[in-house]
Amino acid sequence: MLYFTPPSTKQIFTQLTLWLICITTPVLASQDFLPPPPHTSETALMGNKVYFSISESQEMDNDISVVTLNASAQARSAKVVMEKINQKMQTALSILKKYPVIDAKTAQYQVHPIYQKDRVIRHWNGSQSLVITLDAESKQFQVLAALQEQLVYQSMQFKVSTEKKQKVMQQLTLNALQTFQKQAKLIANEFGTVEFKILETRINSPFPSFNTQKMNFGNRMVMAESMAAPAMKAGKSTLNVNVSGVLLLSY
Repeated sequence: MLYFTPPSTKQIFTQLTLWLICITTPVLASQDFLPPPPHTSETALMGNKVYFSISESQEMDNDISVVTLNASAQARSAKVVMEKINQKMQTALSILKKYPVIDAKTAQYQVHPIYQKDRVIRHWNGSQSLVITLDAESKQFQVLAALQEQLVYQSMQFKVSTEKKQKVMQQLTLNALQTFQKQAKLIANEFGTVEFKILETRINSPFPSFNTQKMNFGNRMVMAESMAAPAMKAGKSTLNVNVSGVLLLSY
């Protein structure tokens, strides 16, 4: 008598898996499922690459002046130094309240000890900066005479205002892009081809050069309000836009 033992569920699952592998393996290995040749994308970019750049610039009158002044103090106690600095700065800010158009902000507050050779603190030094921004052509420069009673002049910088600069930079960028495209066509024509493609374009706006004046306001600047403001020339700044890129010329 013959006895037949039916296969288990695990055996059936294993046989089905092997059967599916045998069927699908030839399909996966067919040409339709192979990846494209590695040089297909490179072949599409075959040609003569030309790197070039153009620049557009415009000179403008500076319409903003940024003046930096400093309140400093020295004492045997750090607390006294801070009190002196705060008093000077509060007096200067109260003077500026008479000129609401002038933008003012404080910065760089620091107090540090000065040591003797034996590392014993001799005294304390402290300082705080005051930065004011005003029209380069205004008569508000007279405020510097009043501020000099409390603060020490550090520097003055003339530049183009943000609103004016943005407007000019937008137009410069448009002009630069138009010139860039014309230059690309000119290069292609000189190489004897009418088919070209711009592969890459970079727009760069370098930081404009400002007119910085190192002026010395000595004791003569501490004068009556009726005295004329110091004569200063705002000068000019040059705004630039550079456009560079890669041009692909067909063979």
